Amino acid sequence: MLELFLFINPIGTRCREAELVVQRLAQELKQKVSLRFVPLVNFTVIDQYMAEAHLDPHNLPLRNQLFDTAYQLAVDYKAAQFQGNEKARKLLIMEQSHMTIPVAPYDKETAYECLTAVGFDLAAFAEDRRREEMHHCLASDQAIAVEMGITKLPAVVIMNSASPNPGLRLGNLKSYERFKSLVQTIITQPDLQPSKDLLHVLQ
Repeated sequence: MLELFLFINPIGTRCREAELVVQRLAQELKQKVSLRFVPLVNFTVIDQYMAEAHLDPHNLPLRNQLFDTAYQLAVDYKAAQFQGNEKARKLLIMEQSHMTIPVAPYDKETAYECLTAVGFDLAAFAEDRRREEMHHCLASDQAIAVEMGITKLPAVVIMNSASPNPGLRLGNLKSYERFKSLVQTIITQPDLQPSKDLLHVLQ
């Protein structure tokens, strides 16, 4: 059993590309894969996004708006998971497809268009989104990221039940073929000793 944790900034362009890459890989692998997106929203993540998008880091109103948009998308994703992880991933990717650079404020109307297109029970979604647990789930995700040493996004953590390593964190997601080859190596060689520049063994 292979578990893939993809840590993402919900508004990050590179993160959306990584989401598509990881989903493609999960579909192509013969081994059973459990895939989990983990949205992270904090000001360090937003600062990274602003730097990559060449936005003014001193523009505090924009920084706060980007934070709010990312947070709202993360809440949408967590609430959507109550109706299935696959549907939640589809929703997130569809919402991201409407984003501009810099990202515009969160739009409820667009979000509900996406929810309808994916096939969500809108009343149940609205009820789940209001749950206090949503905020606790997001806080839990932040704690998992800290525990796994995630500092830059996107990032992948791979856990292989056949491996003696508790987990491996990937340091490069730019090449799909390289990523696929690496994951296949992890599957076929569970005792792999990773190189420091590409993989980090979690303690």
